[in-house]
Amino acid sequence: MTSPTPAVTVRSPRGLRHAHYVRRVIQDYAAAGLELMRECGDVVRIYAPRRMVFFFDPRHVRHVLRGNVLNFPKSRDYEALRPLLGNGLFVSDGDLWTRQRRLIAPEFRAAAVGRFLPVIVESVEELFTRWERTIQAGGTTDVADDMMSLTLWIVGGSMFQTGFREEAEKIGRALEICLEQGTLQMLLMGLLQPWMPTPGNLRARRAERTLDTIVRDLIVRARAAGEGKDVLSRLVFARHEDGSRMDERQIIDEVKSLVLAGHETTSLALSWTFYLLAQNPEVEDRLHREAARVIGDRPVTPEMVPDLVYTRQVFLETMRLYPPVPGVSREVLEDDVVDGVRLTPRRELVVVSAYATHRHPGHWERPSVYAPERFAPERIDAIEPFSYFPFLLGRRACVGEHFAMLEGVVALAMIANRYKLERVSDHPIAHKPISTLRLAEPLPMRLRRR
Repeated sequence: MTSPTPAVTVRSPRGLRHAHYVRRVIQDYAAAGLELMRECGDVVRIYAPRRMVFFFDPRHVRHVLRGNVLNFPKSRDYEALRPLLGNGLFVSDGDLWTRQRRLIAPEFRAAAVGRFLPVIVESVEELFTRWERTIQAGGTTDVADDMMSLTLWIVGGSMFQTGFREEAEKIGRALEICLEQGTLQMLLMGLLQPWMPTPGNLRARRAERTLDTIVRDLIVRARAAGEGKDVLSRLVFARHEDGSRMDERQIIDEVKSLVLAGHETTSLALSWTFYLLAQNPEVEDRLHREAARVIGDRPVTPEMVPDLVYTRQVFLETMRLYPPVPGVSREVLEDDVVDGVRLTPRRELVVVSAYATHRHPGHWERPSVYAPERFAPERIDAIEPFSYFPFLLGRRACVGEHFAMLEGVVALAMIANRYKLERVSDHPIAHKPISTLRLAEPLPMRLRRR
C-alpha cells in the first residue's frame, strides 16, 4: 500500500552519534526516540543490530496503526513477555487475538464500565483511611506506591468476587520483576534469552510462578462460586461463537494481561499527574475547585462523572507528556511504502513512539508545557488525528481504555477534593521505561487535608 502524501527523507545518525543512539535505545528507548526526532526528523533509521525505522509524524503513525495495520503485527520482541503473559491479549496476535478480543471487549465497553464505579469509590475511600493514619504519623507517603496499591484494589474488586487485596502486594511486585526482565530481553534483541540462568531470569521465573499460583487459585474460587457479575467469573463461564470455552491456561494468561493493563497504566498516569500538579499550582487549584463543586461532601454518583470536565483534561494532558506505554514495535509482513520510505519484510523493525509524537513541535504548540486546556471540549476536535494515542489506536487499541479513564478521572477528582499533595523535594524525577513508563524513583509527598 502506497501513501499518497509527499515523500519524506529518511535520516540516520552517523558515526559516533549512531553508536550513541544504539546505546540510548537500550538504556531509555522513550528518551532515545524523542532525541532522534529532534535531531533527525520524522523518519529515522538506525541499526541496533536489527534495522529499525522510527516513525514520528501522525500520518505515518496512522499508516502503521490503522491504514495498513494487518501488515504490521506485533514484533517478535514481545515474545520476551510471553513467559509472563502467555497468549493473553497483551502478547497474542492473529486469529487467537481476534477470537479473545471478541470475547473480552464487551466487558469494557463505554456503556458497561459504569458498573465498576462503586468499586472505584470504595477503593479510594479505603486509600483515604490509610492516608489519615499517615497524616497522624507525620503526613509523608510514597504516592507512586499508593497509586499502585489503589489501582490493584480497583482491579481486584472489579474483576474478582474474592478478596483480592491480600494478594495485591505480591502481584504488584511480581509484575514489576517480570516486566523489567522482559523489557531487558526485548531491548537486548536476542542477546539475553529467557532460558539463560542469569540472576534476573531466575528472579523472573520465581515471580511468574507466584503469579500463576495466585491466579489459578482465583479461578478455582470463581468456578466454585458460580457465574456472577465480576469479570473473572464471566471469563470462566463465557463461550466463544462456536460454543467452546477457554481452557484454564488461557484464562490465566488473560487474567494476568487484564491485571497488568488494568492497574499498571492507570497507576502510572495518576502518579505522573500528582508529580506535574506539584509543579503547576494554578492547574491544581482549578482541579480542586471543580472537584469541590461537583463532589463536595457527597458520595460520588454516575451523574457526577460527566461534569468532571477539567479533571478529564488534566488526566489526558498527563498522558500526553507521560504516556503509560511510551512506544511499540511492529514487524513488516510484506513490502510497503510510506511517503516514499520502502519497508522490507522481516528485515526491519518499525517503531512508533507515543512519547516522541506527543511532543512533536509540528503538531503541538509549546509541546513541553503542561497545559490541560489543550483538551478542552471546544479544542479537542482540532487535535491532529494520531498525534495523540496513549491507549494506541486502530485495531490494537487498548481494550480497557474506558475503564482506565473512569478509574483515573474519578480517583483524581476524589483525591483533589479531599487532599493537597506537596512534594517533599523539588528535584526532577526521571522516567524509567520498561514496557510502561515508570517513575525512576519513589514519589514522596506530604498529605494535607483540604
